[in-house]
Formats: sequence, C-alpha cells, structure tokens
Amino acid sequence: MKPPTTLTARRTFWAEHVQAWRSSGLTQVAYCEQHQLNTKSFGYWFRSRELGNETLTLVPIAVHEPAQISDLLLRHPSGWELVLPREVEPAWLAHLFQEIL
Repeated sequence: MKPPTTLTARRTFWAEHVQAWRSSGLTQVAYCEQHQLNTKSFGYWFRSRELGNETLTLVPIAVHEPAQISDLLLRHPSGWELVLPREVEPAWLAHLFQEIL
C-alpha cells in the first residue's frame, strides 16, 4: 500500500497504521508485511509519533559569571610550556599555532 503524498495525509495514514499495529498483537515487521508497508518508513513514523507524545519539561538553570582567567598556559607533550597573557590577540595565537603545528 502506497502512502498519500501530502504531509497531513501521510501523518494520518501512518498514525492509523501505528494504532492498528498496536492492537494487532503482531510485530512491526509482520504487520508491515501483512499490509505491504515499508518497515523502515513504519519505524520512522512510529518513532516520530512516540517522540511527539513525550511531555517536555523545562528545567531551570543558573548562569554564573565566567571565572577570571589570569594567563593562557600552553603545554606540549614533550614538556615545554608557554605562558601568554590573557589579552593575547586571537589572530596572533592562530598564527602561532600554525607555525608550531
């Protein structure tokens, strides 16, 4: 069976099949075979329907000021370290990384 072409019709089509599958007692694969449905499409619409029914909960968060960074410390695995002031220009730092790497 070929699903309809408009989004609203497809949603209705798959919602009806998901409902019928739930009451059928069949596995998804068996139901799809019986109704000549694509199992991957059925799974997609089943998951999207299930996710659409989830209740979302907003969780409050606290936003704090970022910690003050005093200096930038670069450590190389070979053991050398380079300490740079936090005000170092990003373009200069990018150039430094290009030269190091």
